[in-house]
Amino acid sequence: MTSLRLDPPSHSGSRDQAQKLLRPLPTDLSGRPVTLDCTRMDVSSPSFLDEMVKEVLVLRTADVLEIEGASDRAKSLLQRAADNRGVSERLRIATNA
Repeated sequence: MTSLRLDPPSHSGSRDQAQKLLRPLPTDLSGRPVTLDCTRMDVSSPSFLDEMVKEVLVLRTADVLEIEGASDRAKSLLQRAADNRGVSERLRIATNA
């Protein structure tokens, strides 16, 4: 199945921004992969990234949340959010080439 792709704004700093980014997606993502392309994201807050993990993996039950182009800080925050929410096995963080 084709991954749904999300392109967050360069300054992604709030839970509200995460909600707006996710609004067009279905509320049930069961069996669907979702890709978060972080290559343009200059600033990311823990709350934005935690909301992405919560919404995509916990509430909407996507098969996987794939992370591309994330900074080391964003990777760490995403991993922590997934660990805290018990969904780390469904978080895939690509290594930056």
